[in-house]
Amino acid sequence: MTGVFQRGKSMARPKATTQATTLYRLHYTKNLEDAVKVKYRNDGAITTDQCKVGPRDAVLIHGTIGAGGTVKWAARVHQLTGESVTIANTTAAGVLLLRLKDDKTAPTWALCWGMGWLFLDQSLVDGAFGQRLALRSVDPDLLSSLTRTVLDERAKVDRSSIPAGSGLTGFGIGGFGELITRVVGKAEIKGLTINKSFRVRGADAVSVPLGLTPTALLADLKVLDSLLAQKPHPELEVLEQLVPIKKKTAIHDKLEAHLEAELQKTPDASQIAVAWPHESLSENQPPESFRVKRGGMLMVQPDTPAKELLLKLMKGNDVGKLDTIAVQLFSDADGDNAISTDIPLRKWVTFEKEEGPRRYFLHNGQWFEMDLNYAKQLDRRVQRIFAEPAGPTLPAWTSADDEAEYNKKAAKALNAVLMDRKLVQTPQNRRGFEPSDLITDKDVYVHVKSATSSAPLSHLFSQGANSAHALQHDQEARQKLKQRVKERGGDPNLIGAKPRKIVFAIRAKKVGQSITPDDLFSFSKVSLVRVFDELESRGIEVRVVSIAHV
Repeated sequence: MTGVFQRGKSMARPKATTQATTLYRLHYTKNLEDAVKVKYRNDGAITTDQCKVGPRDAVLIHGTIGAGGTVKWAARVHQLTGESVTIANTTAAGVLLLRLKDDKTAPTWALCWGMGWLFLDQSLVDGAFGQRLALRSVDPDLLSSLTRTVLDERAKVDRSSIPAGSGLTGFGIGGFGELITRVVGKAEIKGLTINKSFRVRGADAVSVPLGLTPTALLADLKVLDSLLAQKPHPELEVLEQLVPIKKKTAIHDKLEAHLEAELQKTPDASQIAVAWPHESLSENQPPESFRVKRGGMLMVQPDTPAKELLLKLMKGNDVGKLDTIAVQLFSDADGDNAISTDIPLRKWVTFEKEEGPRRYFLHNGQWFEMDLNYAKQLDRRVQRIFAEPAGPTLPAWTSADDEAEYNKKAAKALNAVLMDRKLVQTPQNRRGFEPSDLITDKDVYVHVKSATSSAPLSHLFSQGANSAHALQHDQEARQKLKQRVKERGGDPNLIGAKPRKIVFAIRAKKVGQSITPDDLFSFSKVSLVRVFDELESRGIEVRVVSIAHV
């Protein structure tokens, strides 16, 4: 028999020249083995070998994790059945560490097998490495999966997959405040041993086929190193503009030092602002009081923590106190009805710092890095929103009036319906939502806030968005609101099929000033832009109006 195939035999497959490898990149380590956690370096079950990969010095660390310990569920099984379980979990792990240069300041590459990644000191891991590599190699039209966190009060994380691949529009991604943490797509990186397209999975690490020989491996790492120095694909550039900062890294420690210095300044000099810890508040009743825990203050305080109190608590303390001092909220003035757990003081702090081409900001206890060009785009968007003709014109707000008193005076001056702190509850909104502070015209809802209050403006924007969504999609909410308006002496016909306009009315920080985009921290700007885009796409106008501070 002639031809390619013979009976009982087939053509042998070409010998593989690459293998998919989990690859990490680490920041500066004095010695290669410093990339591994101390507890594993000192573990007798783990072997550390000094070796070579071609001409490069390398360290191979391998062994089993968990050997010698009975599985954790053994005690539970014995409790239920009386039977003894003596088996132990053992997990094989290996990591190969090397540099491409003799320079010890050069990044360390870590090739991991099995559970080898568990060996790595996560404080040294370049957390955005895999994503950055993916954004420079993946075909923008062949993305197959994206994982994102929406940077708002929900801390929502979702993973979207399109097996056939798509561009960003297919995933509904591209807005401000979207933090991408994982990218999967098809790529072809010229110069790699594999010499064909393959699927890249990038997060803190990346899965990529690497050459099997020392020469091929080093050549492939050099290709990847050069790729990281390039800009991402223009279509994907937006996905790299916002990244979280890992703890115990050099930049994290530097930012913490800036934060500590800022906390020691007087209220007038400090750029600190107070934030709402949204995950503890968004589903709760409005807080009426709070108590400080482990801060030397025993008495229940009214309202929520203000900037002056925060700085007082931190005066003379190091930044670590932000994690030990806590605040608990109550729905009553006497502090009997708790509506939150103990919330670390760190989650109440907002702070920003620009360093070179980056803007860093602290939100909900986490540091984030924002590309300065991206930040400028955000600033321009907010400026355009502020420039929109707002209407109505609200009366001046005196320093002597709190928010409740101002709303009463504003309602009278505008002949508006006062709805301040009047919650509407329905089966779809069991905990209730505040429709607005004022209803000035048919389907026009005004949300009022002082920029000097303890709540940042992001909470105001979120409140407006939640109200608009409920009033547009919940018929029972509209009916109940009509009844509330009638009870308040207003015309129930002010409530139509959906909101027509949402107005955010804000008093400036200081007497004689007007509110400007510069008064908003980055997170508040992100919140405003997201709310603006969402509501305007549903035919609901969003406007910002400044209230004169006198």
